[in-house]
Amino acid sequence: MDLAHRDKIINRLQDEIKKNQNSVKTHFDSLNNIETENKFLENIKDDYQNYRNHIIDEKLKQKEFMNLLLEYIESILDKSALDEGETQRALLEQNRILKQVDVLKSELDDLISNKQ
Repeated sequence: MDLAHRDKIINRLQDEIKKNQNSVKTHFDSLNNIETENKFLENIKDDYQNYRNHIIDEKLKQKEFMNLLLEYIESILDKSALDEGETQRALLEQNRILKQVDVLKSELDDLISNKQ
């Protein structure tokens, strides 16, 4: 093999090595960008999860408060001498609160079942 031919082969190999190095660098840069985007998305996911946990906590507190109201209405109905109109209003409020508790239970079930 003459020197000129060998130099051409060496030059082609060096060009291929440079192309491969550039390709590796490009892929590495791309992976770094993806990693950065994933970290950003992970932060967004964490923020969303924190917000969702906050909503669940608030709904649980609302449900607890509604149950306390129901107990209070029950005790009033049992222990107080209410006239017919007052009793009807208390029963209507009790039914309205029970419906709201059912709505809260449903919302909590949706939030918790989608948590995973």
